[in-house]
Amino acid sequence: MSALTLMVEVDGEIRPLSNCVWITWAPCGCPCGALTAAYGDKAHATEEQAWLESYPLKRERTKYQRQGYRLELMSWDRYRAEVDLAARCPHVKAKAS
Repeated sequence: MSALTLMVEVDGEIRPLSNCVWITWAPCGCPCGALTAAYGDKAHATEEQAWLESYPLKRERTKYQRQGYRLELMSWDRYRAEVDLAARCPHVKAKAS
């Protein structure tokens, strides 16, 4: 029996949920966290599921949401091109050459 592949529309295309990532955006507009949308038998298909996985306690979710944190689902391709927390810090400006 083959596993069911969850598909979502993200970045204007239909993609497997396993090829997507939830990005946490701070109130200042900087990305500050990432959660793989699906892996193994786990799937975080909705924003509510992603919030619950990132912040299991309701008081934590409420606190961050009230402070203006938000989640955005995007493709891994877009993440690598625009965000990639491992490759660059959003708070450091590139040096002029």
